[in-house]
Amino acid sequence: MEASDSHAAPLADLIARLHGPAATGEALKAIAESCEAVRTAGLGNDTEAMKTLDSATVSLDPILRESALAYVSADLHRYLHIVDMLDNVLDLAPLEGINQIYWSMQRQLFLMRMDMASVPDFVTDRLLPFYERFLRQISVRLGLTPVARQPGMPGTERVVIVTNQFLSAEHQPSRDLLLLAVRLQRDLGRTVLVLNTNMMPDRYYSPFVPPFAATVEDRLSGDQTIRCGGERIRMLSSTAPGLTTDKLSSFLSAVEAFDPDLVIAFGGSVIVADLLEGTRPVLCIPTTSGRTVSLADIVLDFGGQAPPAGNGRLARSWRPARFGLSLRRTGETATRAEFSLPDAAFVCVVVGNRLDLEAGGAFLDLLGRILDAVPRALVLFAGGVESLPRRLAADRHAGRLRCLGHVERMEALMSVCDLFLNPRRTGGGAGAAQAMAGGVPVLAFDGGDVASVAGPSFLVADDAAFVARAAALADDSALLAEARREARTRFATVEREGADDRQLSAHMAEAIALFGRRR
Repeated sequence: MEASDSHAAPLADLIARLHGPAATGEALKAIAESCEAVRTAGLGNDTEAMKTLDSATVSLDPILRESALAYVSADLHRYLHIVDMLDNVLDLAPLEGINQIYWSMQRQLFLMRMDMASVPDFVTDRLLPFYERFLRQISVRLGLTPVARQPGMPGTERVVIVTNQFLSAEHQPSRDLLLLAVRLQRDLGRTVLVLNTNMMPDRYYSPFVPPFAATVEDRLSGDQTIRCGGERIRMLSSTAPGLTTDKLSSFLSAVEAFDPDLVIAFGGSVIVADLLEGTRPVLCIPTTSGRTVSLADIVLDFGGQAPPAGNGRLARSWRPARFGLSLRRTGETATRAEFSLPDAAFVCVVVGNRLDLEAGGAFLDLLGRILDAVPRALVLFAGGVESLPRRLAADRHAGRLRCLGHVERMEALMSVCDLFLNPRRTGGGAGAAQAMAGGVPVLAFDGGDVASVAGPSFLVADDAAFVARAAALADDSALLAEARREARTRFATVEREGADDRQLSAHMAEAIALFGRRR
């Protein structure tokens, strides 16, 4: 048998691209675009097509081949092959290449592009142990020796917060980090030092597709003081690229000199924090849902979901607590005329910083079904985009799908919206929280940050229920009013949970106690 006729052309294009140049970011992006096209077309579910792709790429660079086939099929067994290959050369392969591949895999997991059911224990049983081995290689090959505090020394009431990538006040996790630093200093009486380590790859070191390079904010370099919430927060940053002895040693020396009681890893796979786990107590505060990779004594959850399966390291360290999301609350409202919206329209909004990726063809088809069912509905997209406007312009509902781009007045925008629509994705939690704070009900599927923030009342099981719920809210003003009240109530609950300083203080104390028992 051969691949279906509908898949023959895109399959041939992908094979040709994989056999072509792959040494530059532009070439890798072109391959990734071809992978995305065949993935969207459903080629990953075409057994014969996948066999053809598999046999036609045997001779290629194995990282390129396995990552491309994983992209198309969403099968985590391909990532298992990559982990096995890296394990065989872990003491020889360039650290930058390993780092690139690790974060590229993590990015695909974050974007929900992989089928977690294909290897259910991938994160807990394979990715976490690989991450530990990678950290050992970093320590050995760069000669890093973190210095531990002497047992019995009095507490210093100092906390180091470590992040892989701090960007700006426009970046939700960066705002949340500053909120944490302010709470620790103002409310809990700690002195805080923030380490902005920039450990994620900022360029391409491996032929992994899709390629991933993190943004680095060049102005955030050296020893700086940031003012936030009436507090002065000291931050040490290094924008030097890559994993080097000088860069990592300087951070470890800064920790030794500051002498904190506790290290907080803000996010997952925070390399510098995890390098310290043998010498200092570590508490991990995730910035998103999903399984967090961390070596911390305690790893908080993102909304009280189920703990990791089994009795492994992640299961033992997990605690069902969510740290609060920082929102810009000004009380600003707007009129629909300010956003050129008809008064009678049922206004839906989709918010995000990755809408080019998250608002894919399947989601636009779903929105089309809502627009068919609700003739007075229109959908706004708020967030920086590049490719999405072109796709919306070609859609059959082009006039009712509007890209606003980046919106500064998000609270004002929410005041003129009726419903927050969420694609299937991991992120979006802050946008959903902003919507609910303004009384805008959320419509989402289970899984991801939005589901965690919104709670079960705002979740539906499938596409049909998604469309039906949107139509019901548009057609029944009483139902919409009740959903608005419920949204505000849910936000108040989430806000109260995330702002619980006693709970935060208790988790900090527990992490310190656990570290003391394992010394």
